[in-house]
Amino acid sequence: MDNAIKIIRSLTRIQERSTIFEHHREDIFVGINLAEAHCIDKIGSMDYANVTKVAAEMGMTRGAISKISKKLLNKKLIDSYQKPENNKEIYFCLTEQGQKVYIEHKKCHNQAGQEKLALLSAYSEYEQSIILRFLNDINQKYDKKLTEEI
Repeated sequence: MDNAIKIIRSLTRIQERSTIFEHHREDIFVGINLAEAHCIDKIGSMDYANVTKVAAEMGMTRGAISKISKKLLNKKLIDSYQKPENNKEIYFCLTEQGQKVYIEHKKCHNQAGQEKLALLSAYSEYEQSIILRFLNDINQKYDKKLTEEI
């Protein structure tokens, strides 16, 4: 049981620190919070991004994405547009500045991924499978809670 408590404490530390260092060195992220950066990432990576599609990808409500997208529009990081054949639906695309944020955000995630891969290389395939099982169980629990709330 002692190890279980240590694991929980370690996961809590990871969770508390997870956003502290993200984007801290990049001037391009000044004034952009993490949710906004991730919203920019989703808009930049999908065709015909709209509130519904971005909300589904991010696991957030449409209302939350509407608020974030309004902030991004005000910051001139995204533009909105409508298709000529559908003037009801509003879509988003990145502005030139939004594209720069998108690219830097990708670089940050790639670097973080490489650092985690280097850490994992110290573990055997068997140990990695146990870590993966544990993390999948945590994610399933969070996913279940999210779907219950929605």
